Amino acid sequence: MTNSTIGEPTTAPPGQRSGGRKDSEETSGGPGTSAPTLSDSALAALVESTTSGPTLAPPATAAGATTGEAAATATWRSNVTIDALWSIDETRNAFMHVVGLGWRKVFNGRDGAFQALVLLASQARQTGRPCNLREEADGMIYEIYLW
Repeated sequence: MTNSTIGEPTTAPPGQRSGGRKDSEETSGGPGTSAPTLSDSALAALVESTTSGPTLAPPATAAGATTGEAAATATWRSNVTIDALWSIDETRNAFMHVVGLGWRKVFNGRDGAFQALVLLASQARQTGRPCNLREEADGMIYEIYLW
C-alpha cells in the first residue's frame, strides 16, 4: 500500500485501537494481571489428543495431607501432565494447564526463573511427559521437575 503523505502511517500497529489504548489495557487491570479465559471444555475442543489418557489412577493422598487451593504451604503435584500453555504480551505473565487441576500461573518473580519454568513447561507440553510441580498457596508454580 502506498501513502501519498510521507511520514504518516497508513494503518495502526498490531494490538493498537483508536484512541491510543492497547487491547490489553482495555481488558485487564494493568500489565501482568490478565489470565486465560478459555474454559476446560473449550480447551478440550482445541487440543487434539493423539494419545490415550493415563491408564493408572494417581496414588491415594496420605491421611491428613492437605491438597488444593486451601493448603497453607507448598503442595507437590507428582506425575501430572501439562497439555496447554498460555501467555500474553506482558512482563512475565504465563499460565499452564495441568490435566485434572486446571490453569496455574507460572512463578513470575525473576526473569531467569520465569524463563526456565516456561521452557520446562513447554518441553513437558511438547513431549507429553509427566512432570512434578511445586505449587505454593498463592496458586503459582515455583518448581518443575521433568525427565
